Amino acid sequence: MAQTATTLLDVLKENWTSQTIVKQFEADNGPLTRLEKVKATMIGKQAQVPIHKGRNLGGYTSVGAGGGTLNAAGKQLVDQATYTLVYHWLQVELDASALAQAGGATLQSVVSAKDLEIENAVENVRHQAVRQLMTNGDGIVAQCDTGGASTTVELLPSPSGTAYGYDAIVRGWLGVGSVVDIGTTADTDALVTAAEVTAIKDDPTDPDITIGTSISTTSGTHFVYIANPNSATAANPEMNGLRNIVNTSGALGGLNPANAGEEFWAAAARDTSTSVFSLDLALNLSRQVRQRTGQSETQVWTGLKQEANFYSLLQNQVRFSGDRELAAGSVSRLRWNGMVVDAFPDVLDSDWWALTLSDLCRITGAWDGPKWATDVFGGNGQTQWAAGTTTGKDAVVFPLQIGAQRRNGLAGATALTA
Repeated sequence: MAQTATTLLDVLKENWTSQTIVKQFEADNGPLTRLEKVKATMIGKQAQVPIHKGRNLGGYTSVGAGGGTLNAAGKQLVDQATYTLVYHWLQVELDASALAQAGGATLQSVVSAKDLEIENAVENVRHQAVRQLMTNGDGIVAQCDTGGASTTVELLPSPSGTAYGYDAIVRGWLGVGSVVDIGTTADTDALVTAAEVTAIKDDPTDPDITIGTSISTTSGTHFVYIANPNSATAANPEMNGLRNIVNTSGALGGLNPANAGEEFWAAAARDTSTSVFSLDLALNLSRQVRQRTGQSETQVWTGLKQEANFYSLLQNQVRFSGDRELAAGSVSRLRWNGMVVDAFPDVLDSDWWALTLSDLCRITGAWDGPKWATDVFGGNGQTQWAAGTTTGKDAVVFPLQIGAQRRNGLAGATALTA
């Protein structure tokens, strides 16, 4: 009987089928990459954005040839929005054995343990920042569905419109290894504190996560948050997201359109009722931006679902003169109002954003981008031994906040479920 690779397994040296580890997840973080093209503002105590909120309307009058009296002088109306910085952290810990047994070019490791953990930590922090950019600034990662006492926590299925459950699983915002609090908006760990997610159910119609504690949840009442070791009841401070920036109500940067004299501080439009995407919806959002600013939006962002819906609407209008070499499915280069529609996996399926990117502001610290804590504190980027243990530690810190210097150049729809 001939020797084969199978019969020789016990004496063959191990060889990997690939010399790279293939990520089983999308790691582009495209929306943040786009936003990083906006010039950063370095913060001191806080970032102060000057606002020209209105014309001098009171000083104007008109008179006939006989002259007359003028209205009292008015003034240009100004204000300021203020934003505080959010610090995004992620710790990395390596045991000496990982470095010794998976750290050299002569070993049969695809990648050294240090490279695997440290290089990917930067992406992991950026991904959390993208999650916050795509949501509401309130710390909610996912909304629970109603479920009885169990270690299996039910999440809202997809499509979920103005709330999101399964959406967090499919985008990698919530997964095995996540450490979460579950509770209400008033008490974010009312049901469980710092529970580790041990399993997920990646099912759009019946999604759930598994934790070590049995709890009962109610839809619309209970939510999943990233665990907050700094507070017993509150969500982590998170940066503003498009859903609270692009809004016709709600405070942002200390200004609130509900206050007299601050009515200007609202997005051009925010549609929270339309469930079916249409060209009329996109036209209306663009028109609202032009009405308020005199200019069209500069970018359109959406998710893959609404990109496909947009394509279907356009494709239905195509007329063919013959049936030779017909083509379809070129969904990734669609154009709207002269712009390529940017569809990102991170954008929620329910969202279509008409954005004037220059109306947003990006606030950073003394450095622009993620940085290693050992660089910040003078360790020259070298992982530091944790005395009394067999491990070394480091952390990525990313000071970043997103704000707006004008809201009415922004519009969006966030309830598209079809």
